[in-house]
Amino acid sequence: MLQATCITLCLPAQRIGQLTEQIQDLERRLARLVERHAPQLLTVVGIGPDTAVTLLITMGDNPERLGSGASFAALCGVSPVEPAVPPP
Repeated sequence: MLQATCITLCLPAQRIGQLTEQIQDLERRLARLVERHAPQLLTVVGIGPDTAVTLLITMGDNPERLGSGASFAALCGVSPVEPAVPPP
């Protein structure tokens, strides 16, 4: 019974270790891709490899279509909405 319990607990622990290694490998790969294609993103405070990759995916293959921060905000669906002014 003790051996069965040990095996039952060890297998998930080993799988967690394997998945953790895979996650770390993918994070390193993403960081290298960002460093190669858009290293300037990583110089901005608060933007790490995960955020940089998300920004690059959102921009797509046509970064020139984003002429301003406002156009990027609109693309992401986070444009500020002007408050409605009640009629006088």
